[in-house]
Amino acid sequence: MIEMRGYTPIAEKFLENNFLFALAFREGFLFGRTLHRRFTSYKPWGLIDADGTTIDILPATAQAELRFRDPRNNEKDILFLPTTSNANHPWFFHGAFGIKPQHVRMYLRQPEGEIVPGKFPNLNPIRPSQADHLGYIDEINSPYEKPSDYVEVVIPPLMHIAAEYYNRATAAEKRRHQPVVNIQFCLYWVEFFRAETHPDLISDIAARRREGAKASFLKVGLGDFPHDLGDVLREDWRVTPLKIDEARALGGRR
Repeated sequence: MIEMRGYTPIAEKFLENNFLFALAFREGFLFGRTLHRRFTSYKPWGLIDADGTTIDILPATAQAELRFRDPRNNEKDILFLPTTSNANHPWFFHGAFGIKPQHVRMYLRQPEGEIVPGKFPNLNPIRPSQADHLGYIDEINSPYEKPSDYVEVVIPPLMHIAAEYYNRATAAEKRRHQPVVNIQFCLYWVEFFRAETHPDLISDIAARRREGAKASFLKVGLGDFPHDLGDVLREDWRVTPLKIDEARALGGRR
């Protein structure tokens, strides 16, 4: 049996309806609450290429970057939100991946094409093609049946994520493996708070003063810095990111 190493199953961290949150982008934080949510799980999901062909990775061999495509229609990216809002509300994904078998390592890239996160600051970039011993997800740190927060992922609209893989079985073992993934995410429809209308609430979230309703702090992106909010989301969501000290200072203005 695979033993967890102090990580939390991602399902225990999903936000419930009317939960508060602070969402970190490079430009600053957005503060809000969940209006409603939907559990989304693709299990089992077997690795396929852009043509929908099943990928069995040879022993001691890497698989180049691939999106998480729907095998029923390989034009579709399972984790891609094509619009900035739905049902008149902003939305985003929050979740994690469980993987098997134990010989397979998965190296996430968010967004696709970005560097693999998880390295020590003074080390060279992670090389999935060389099965580097850092920055990967495997069955130990995120078991297939209970995906963990070892790598906790928040995906905003209009962003594709992808992953590379490596089969650690030796050439002598002659064992091909298809990565099989439990894609376990929650989809949130949310309301964002604005400094003009909710200054005290934003301040309380930023300072963690909301007794009995403390907010979850989530980060968009897996690298050293959060991902950019960008002009499209800023305009469509009608939001202005705040630095944490700016948000704290809003308290008592009204």
